[in-house]
Amino acid sequence: MGISIDTIERLKSKLQTVPPKPRTVVESNKEAVLMLRAEIEQLRASGHDWNDVAELLKDDGQGSGITVKGSTLKSFLAAPRTSSTRRNRKEKGQPSKGDNWPEL
Repeated sequence: MGISIDTIERLKSKLQTVPPKPRTVVESNKEAVLMLRAEIEQLRASGHDWNDVAELLKDDGQGSGITVKGSTLKSFLAAPRTSSTRRNRKEKGQPSKGDNWPEL
């Protein structure tokens, strides 16, 4: 017994209209912190330091939370570096520390 092309087309249409399933968990502390970026930045702007924010994240009032150090929070929310000094030197043809180029 074969499956008709009409059946496949109907199933294809049906599958394409199914909405994405909502997420109920995130995979990492970093992902959770990034989702809370705006609120954390607001706390920082109002005078709270990284350790204050980390302490607030430990408990959500329901017995759950995010256990993370203040320094880790800071690194999670730091602006990504666009290039390194070493890479810039290499691109410009200048020796970086450890290169054994002869003196001119």
